[in-house]
Amino acid sequence: MPEIRRLSIDIGTNSVLGLLAAVNAGRMRVIFDVKVTTRLGERLNDTGLLQPQAIARTVEAVHGLLLKEGFDEVIILGTEALRIASNPREFRQKLLNLTGHDVRIISGQKEAELAFLGALYNLPLSGESVVLIDVGGGSTEIAISESGQIADSISIPIGALKLREKVMSRKLEDYLQFVRPIFAEALGNFKAPPDLHLVATGGTITSAAAIVFGGKEYNSSAVHGRELDTGRMLSLSNKFEKAAPENQQELIPFDPDRADLILPGLGIFLAVLGIFRKDRVVVSAGGLRFGAALYPEKIRA
Repeated sequence: MPEIRRLSIDIGTNSVLGLLAAVNAGRMRVIFDVKVTTRLGERLNDTGLLQPQAIARTVEAVHGLLLKEGFDEVIILGTEALRIASNPREFRQKLLNLTGHDVRIISGQKEAELAFLGALYNLPLSGESVVLIDVGGGSTEIAISESGQIADSISIPIGALKLREKVMSRKLEDYLQFVRPIFAEALGNFKAPPDLHLVATGGTITSAAAIVFGGKEYNSSAVHGRELDTGRMLSLSNKFEKAAPENQQELIPFDPDRADLILPGLGIFLAVLGIFRKDRVVVSAGGLRFGAALYPEKIRA
């Protein structure tokens, strides 16, 4: 069977992620995997609308990915910002006019399923009980599997960018206090065995792991499959708390635009870890774009 070069684009609340992969029989070879920060969900909490500048930035980012040559198929997925905005048609029309392509806006449950499948790719945990935590800009998807099969999933409509805009604090504890009751209620009926493994994905946790284990440059192979414990998360949070806002970007030189989302993002991860009574996660550099590239048939299922 010949390999298919599939371009998978994930339009998130904070970032546009583009993966070009050569896929064959459930395996893939990554050709490129890029991120562009566009903050499509900017001010969405307050207005209920996608802002014109945010739409323009995001459409241009998608257009830039589509200009890259060498793909046979393209999948463009929209998530929380496009799910909840009252003007998604405006975005879709501008994207269609510029690129000739439309976006498929998927449900939170479908996002959780595809993110789970993509995050576990190349992790030796397929036969274990696994909970995936995927913190995006506008929502957090959590899925649990037993013996490789998804048993339950949930999409909670709060992510790092949305949390920052709601709380606007420089203290980790303020974010923790805000999200703990929200996630405790949302996960109240979420059945998880005591021997589970927690897998974490999303820009916050991969960036945090890159800072802890790497340094000045981001390398997905340096973070994928690594364990990150609460002690390291708290230590990193302390560095961001102590740094002046204009100096926080120096702590994350490979993605300075994400500096203001590290504290709220880690607040969500630490809150979920507390609920599951765990002190560490396995970091995955995969996610929704990987799941879509590997299993496009599941998008419509």
